Amino acid sequence: MGRNPSSSVPIKTSALTVDTVEMVQQGIEKSRRGNYQGALKDFNQVIAENPQDIHAYFNRGYAHSSLGQFEQALADFTIALKLDPQMVEAYVNRGNVYLQLGEDEKAIADYEKALEINPNDAFAQNNLGLAHLNSGSPGLAKIDFTEAVMIDPLYGEAYYNRGLALLDLGERENAIADFQKAADIWEEMGEKIAAQTALAEIDALKKASQ
Repeated sequence: MGRNPSSSVPIKTSALTVDTVEMVQQGIEKSRRGNYQGALKDFNQVIAENPQDIHAYFNRGYAHSSLGQFEQALADFTIALKLDPQMVEAYVNRGNVYLQLGEDEKAIADYEKALEINPNDAFAQNNLGLAHLNSGSPGLAKIDFTEAVMIDPLYGEAYYNRGLALLDLGERENAIADFQKAADIWEEMGEKIAAQTALAEIDALKKASQ
């Protein structure tokens, strides 16, 4: 767990010709199964047939980023945003790539743009917090994670991440409370490994204070 950007952004589907829709959907299904190379072939074919298919660019960017091909992913998300400057998911996903590359300021700019368009995007708010945390601004990160859990009170990752920010701020007891909240949410959702990670943070803090 920890400082990886949330990737729970809906994959977009296309609405052009039947063949294009089927090919994009086929690529999406391959991505969901982890067959990103196969997905890339499908999205490449769609783009070759229709260079204006925004959803093919977006989903190809997602596949590239999943393969660690970050420069290609950035290029695809940027094209998607040129085709639709209001595409929140493209800003969030491009921000995720920048975050992976350690380009925190660019990530912050993309997340802020996404939130300007949709202030209720909990994923963007959480990831903005991660970018602020990584750039050495735990106070701003705390605010971001708080906004995220206000949008989605069952967002375990945002509670966990706020716990990390609180630790950086020296707020040990509040951090423990957030780790416990994250663990409770994850336990309820059946995410046992995530819950164990949060509980391990609590155990480590308690042992360190003995």
